[in-house]
Amino acid sequence: MLLSGVTALLGMGAVGAWFWLNEATAWLPSPRSNAGKDLLYHYNRTSHDIALTLLLIVVISLLWRSRPKNRTVKLTPWWEQSCRFAKEHPLVLALFIAYTIAMVNGSSWLYPELVAWYDGIIDNQLLDNFSIRFEFIAETMLRNDYRFFPLAHQDLHILSWFTPYIKVWMIISAAELFAIIIISSRFIGKLCGNSSTKYLLIIISLLFLSAPSTGFAFFQLIYSERILTLLFSIYILFYYRYQQNKNVGDRNITLATALIGMFVKDIGILLFIVPPIFQLGFGSLGLLDSYPKCQWIQSSWRERRQWIKAYDLELWLCSFILFFGIAFIYLTLLPSIYHNSGSYKMDNAGGLDLDPRSLFLVGFILVRLMLTAIRHVKYNFLDCLNIAALCYIIALYKIIGYEGNSYTSLPVQLIAVLDIAFVWQCCIATNWPTSRRNQIALGLAATTSCLSLIGLEHKLGNNFIKTVGKIKSKQDSWHQTFNKVDHLTKEAKINGEDVNLIFTKSWFRRKRHLDRFKYDRLIFFNPTDKSYTVVDGINSGDSYTPKTGDFLINIDRGNTDFLGDELKKYNEVYRYSPRKSNGWIYRFN
Repeated sequence: MLLSGVTALLGMGAVGAWFWLNEATAWLPSPRSNAGKDLLYHYNRTSHDIALTLLLIVVISLLWRSRPKNRTVKLTPWWEQSCRFAKEHPLVLALFIAYTIAMVNGSSWLYPELVAWYDGIIDNQLLDNFSIRFEFIAETMLRNDYRFFPLAHQDLHILSWFTPYIKVWMIISAAELFAIIIISSRFIGKLCGNSSTKYLLIIISLLFLSAPSTGFAFFQLIYSERILTLLFSIYILFYYRYQQNKNVGDRNITLATALIGMFVKDIGILLFIVPPIFQLGFGSLGLLDSYPKCQWIQSSWRERRQWIKAYDLELWLCSFILFFGIAFIYLTLLPSIYHNSGSYKMDNAGGLDLDPRSLFLVGFILVRLMLTAIRHVKYNFLDCLNIAALCYIIALYKIIGYEGNSYTSLPVQLIAVLDIAFVWQCCIATNWPTSRRNQIALGLAATTSCLSLIGLEHKLGNNFIKTVGKIKSKQDSWHQTFNKVDHLTKEAKINGEDVNLIFTKSWFRRKRHLDRFKYDRLIFFNPTDKSYTVVDGINSGDSYTPKTGDFLINIDRGNTDFLGDELKKYNEVYRYSPRKSNGWIYRFN
């Protein structure tokens, strides 16, 4: 009752603040003025501090109540579990090690967003590790364009407190990836309900690790889909475990992961809300095992209470829609209305590009619908997850467009892999003879089938190899060009030359690593009005006219057409690759 009252009060306050703000904009300071900017900044910081503190308290409370109270079973030490895993799954372990090496090799902080974030980490020389880093909160909590993902990138924010080394970050990201795979394997094993699950892990590993969206999301660190998918996989496993045993700890972990997950990505709430909605609907219609059919009118009060108890997790998860809505109004809607700069838009919005796995997911849903209609097969939890994935696809399509090979589709790709593993386990593995020789043949069949599917996908344009290759190539081009600029400017300094370094629109700016070079002047070229301005060094703030020997650098821009005829005044002295339009260094004629 107390929680309902607080929720109602906050909801009415949010709606009231919405109406009040629409009337109060006339006497509030302009959002473009210094007073307006200060007002926005302090409101965003204060509102997010309050909301995230409350969220943290709730999550810690749920996890604390999830701990076993009367532990009678002695837990196996982690090193013994690791040794057992290595003995049971040597091929999977070898695959994990090789994949981790591939992720770590050549990785650097020279990549979009990381360029800005990482500079803030090392600015204080690691003397103030556990401070709030502006770079990580500005991207998610101070943007005021109706986007809502306050917890996006905060895993990296916390990680930055303990280590600045990007390769360590990648190793931890690899651990998150493998946790998703192991958790998913356990879920399918429990869902299928048989002991013959030895080769599930190799199937899920091969299919999920080879997905282009996995390479897109995990071979770089700038996308929150990594942590979203990890939370979603934990949510799936513990949700299903609660269905089986009604353990309070499993319920609380499910609630905690859903609470965190829906604040990581704007549309991430669909992954955590749609399954319980359809669980509630299917169960009430009598289409789910172990869930009571709804007969609300004819039932007694005692029967209604039993029905509510049976669906307590679903009802709690559905109530999160209210919490999400209230948080969205206070944290995003109100400041965005005041800021009045419009909503975030993507240039490629509206596109629909379904990859083979997304098509398989849609086909799987249709087949399950036919089976339930013709053969009266009952739905299961995986069907609810598939509907959630379909809703996620539609939402992405409406907002920014859906591309099956992009990082945005990572949660959808996970569910598609779960569908394939489910079909294998229920239709093939279950009916396979259990002798040792036959089990070896089963493993070979599973591996061969997965590799064949991966081989067919490789013939497509945006396959895993091409996706990862582009990422590695971009990282290397930035790194090599950055080092070349450093080398050329130092060499010019040694030769007694004035070093004037010109840059244009770029991720790299004065406070983003360019101040690490040895120069006399750092100059910004504005391609709009063709003006040069000294931003650091001698005569800082003055306009500038290029002189013979001045450097013009293009570390990261993929196209230099915006420079126009101005580029004809420069000679090329370095190019990373003839096939790339970035990674160039010029000198003024």
